[in-house]
Parts: sequence; structure tokens; C-alpha cells
Amino acid sequence: MSKISRYLRFQDGLSDWVGRVTAWLTLGIIGVLLYEVVARYILNAPTVWGHELATMFFGALSILAGSYTLRHQSHVRSDVIYRLLPMRTQAFCDVIVFSLGILVLSIFFTMAVEFAHRSWLIGEYSNRSIWRPPLWPIKATIPIAVGFLILQSVAELVRAIVRLLGIPYDDPRDDISDAD
Repeated sequence: MSKISRYLRFQDGLSDWVGRVTAWLTLGIIGVLLYEVVARYILNAPTVWGHELATMFFGALSILAGSYTLRHQSHVRSDVIYRLLPMRTQAFCDVIVFSLGILVLSIFFTMAVEFAHRSWLIGEYSNRSIWRPPLWPIKATIPIAVGFLILQSVAELVRAIVRLLGIPYDDPRDDISDAD
């Protein structure tokens, strides 16, 4: 197995792992909302934290799923014209798109780190409810998620460059075992 294939297998595995771990937040959201509904409508004792905690879980789930979604090529895109192009032209377009994407994500990553760090330094709390949960943990998920998205974007850029140059490699996406 070539170094390129080993790298792609590792990075795809990391993105799959992040996606699978992140998916468990769905159960957290369901649990919190179920508890809130029972407390509110059956026990007549609504919580002050239920809606806000579910919103935080959903925010983390949404942003952390980015690298998994990219790994499985599931982001929304319009590729009607792209699919008509020759393979090398598609690869050239991918090199441009992923290069620009990594540049933009790198700028966003820097801003997200500052954003989360500032929240952590001041011990920022939410003012949306009397519960007042700390916000720095949820804000810390932003640079983490962007970091994972950058890593997967680099893997996609490597795939595009290899295809553009016509270098043979074993793409882990072609494995039957990854079809789950």
C-alpha cells in the first residue's frame, strides 16, 4: 500500500470516527427534549435548561459532522456540468476548490480559536435563560470542527492532485467495506 493510500485511509478513518462519535449527540438531543416534554406536559414542571442544552447539542452536532460529511461526499452541491467534464478537468477543478477552501477554512480556524479563547478567558456564560450555562465549551467545538474539516479537505486535495497527475493509488473510498 502506498504512502498516499495509507494517509487517505488514516484521514478517512479519523473523519469516520469523528462522525460516529458526533452522531451520539443525537441521542443526547432526543433525551433532553424527551425529558423536557415529560417534565412540561406530564409533571407540569418545565425545565429552564432543556431547550438551551438541546440547542447547544444540535450546534455541536451540526458543525462537528462537517468532516464526516465531506469524507462521504455528502455536502450539497450542483455537479450537473462537473460530471460531464473529463476526469482530469474534474481533478483540476477540485484542486482549485479545495485549495481555496483550505485557505478560507484556515482563516476561519484562526478566528474561531480567538473566539473560543476569548470566551474561555472571560468565563462567558449564556444570558438566554436563568440557567446561565458556560458558553466556552460549545464555542470550543467550533475550532475543533474546523480543524477536522481542514484535515479532511487536505485529504480531498491530495486525492485531486493525484488524479490530476495521473498517479495510480488505491482510494479507500473504493473499498467494498466502506460502503456502509
